[in-house]
Amino acid sequence: MKKSKFLVIAILVIIAFFNSCQTENKVLLRKIISERQKILVCPVHILDNQNSSYDTTCSKTIVNYINSKNYGFAEFTTLVPPANNEWRHNEAKMLTISINKFVEFVKKSNLPENTYILYPEFLKIGPNSTIVGVHYCLLNYEGEIVMRGLINSHWPEYQKVNPKNNNDCVNVFINGFENKITKK
Repeated sequence: MKKSKFLVIAILVIIAFFNSCQTENKVLLRKIISERQKILVCPVHILDNQNSSYDTTCSKTIVNYINSKNYGFAEFTTLVPPANNEWRHNEAKMLTISINKFVEFVKKSNLPENTYILYPEFLKIGPNSTIVGVHYCLLNYEGEIVMRGLINSHWPEYQKVNPKNNNDCVNVFINGFENKITKK
């Protein structure tokens, strides 16, 4: 009897864990695509352990990619969420901090209904600004997470490109975004 209770509890914990790890809301993603919803693309945040900056050219490339695939109606926005400028060795914590700041920003921004907003980040480290990761988060107008991604050297999306510059990071982003948006 005790073993069966333990087994049920263990299964429930595992299910809860896997549900909390989902990185996309498939219902909202299908709605974006089927109804060609508006997606605002923020300037890409470039976080180097030396400094922080923004790249609008990469954002515009992401806009062109989304529009060319008919994943929504994307346009560049000058809205810039508060940047997470704290470098940490735990990339998941960095992404969580960035997402939390982004969610609060969107909740205060009063975006129009059926508008989505994408915030990409590229992480670099060291004197040569070696690229170590690509993060992104797509929220709806209420600040609900639709999709998020953390792609680094452990993931095939990163390994296919082996990024050396910001344009390569866009390709890493596209690989990760493509895998999630086309996942059934």
